[in-house]
Amino acid sequence: MVDTTVIATRLKKLDEYQRPLRQLQKVSLEEYLADDNLQTIVERKMQLSIQVCIDIANYVIAALGLRAPDELENVFEILGQEGVLSTDLGQRMVGMVQFRNILVHDYLDINPRIVHDNLTQGLADFDQFSQEIITRFLPQSPLSREEL
Repeated sequence: MVDTTVIATRLKKLDEYQRPLRQLQKVSLEEYLADDNLQTIVERKMQLSIQVCIDIANYVIAALGLRAPDELENVFEILGQEGVLSTDLGQRMVGMVQFRNILVHDYLDINPRIVHDNLTQGLADFDQFSQEIITRFLPQSPLSREEL
């Protein structure tokens, strides 16, 4: 059984991480490359955003008794295959886990241009993830995307 409070709490946290990223989406590449503090903020908020999505995915897999992933990035693939997420979104989210792994483990190889691309073009996937999770698990809830 899925505890919707667990999901709603994590979706609220995801929104908290995403708010500053949305405000920074219009920062030019040149401005981004010139500001180490800005890069650090974006990298950390992206890492935390992805981690919250992973946490939600792992929770849903456990709560629904779905097969356990053999690799961390497979959590989204499983949710796509099981119809919890759209297949297309599930595949895109696999890329997010790989990006998170670079942010966390391969920090010496972080390419700030790629991070900036993810900032300016990749936030819509977080919104779609939230919306698909809300539609699936919180349809009767008074929570809407704006309230999270």
